[in-house]
Amino acid sequence: AILGELRLSLLFCDQGCEKMLSLQEIQKYYAENLENKIFRYQLRSGQVIDLRFYAQSFCHLLGIHHIMHQDRNFTGLRGYQKIANGEMTLATLRQRDRQQYRMMKRRMMSLVRLIEVLGKGDLYKFYLMRQLRSKIRADFVLYWKEETNELYHNLFLAKEKSLLQNRQNDNAYSALSYIVLTGKDDYDMYIDHQEYKKIVAFEILSCNKH
Repeated sequence: AILGELRLSLLFCDQGCEKMLSLQEIQKYYAENLENKIFRYQLRSGQVIDLRFYAQSFCHLLGIHHIMHQDRNFTGLRGYQKIANGEMTLATLRQRDRQQYRMMKRRMMSLVRLIEVLGKGDLYKFYLMRQLRSKIRADFVLYWKEETNELYHNLFLAKEKSLLQNRQNDNAYSALSYIVLTGKDDYDMYIDHQEYKKIVAFEILSCNKH
């Protein structure tokens, strides 16, 4: 149903080439399809993962912190609001650091594929010590190969820190980071030597805003 609401056909050219979306369009997709929902995974082991997406994580998932050189005025909720009111645009990012913008462009344009990553991706338990080229402190990674464009999506999940002391709510995870690789990259680098987890059930639940 969500895929129908998203109407991906409007976001991509007839020939399969990606349409250049604005930050505001990407934010709208994020708010309507990812925020205020729980993406629940039941694993074969019996573990349950309740994944959430938050407004304050949006800029980080897009990689804006790399372009803006960790400037806190353009990350978190501040960055989210700057996008919402049109103060931060793709042109803003490109002017700040063209090289980093080019590196993050695929990541930003691919975020509208996240609903497919969530529904079609394979889940791996992520061990940082097994990935020497990464500093991402995640607990799991969802990995999905997009056949059409030969892109490899990696969505990293981390246990919500605020719940670490409350073992009754041990299912709560949030989206931590997002990386998209191509066939020219070492595209399996984040799942190599990681532990595959079988998903036996997946559902999307609505939740109230905080």
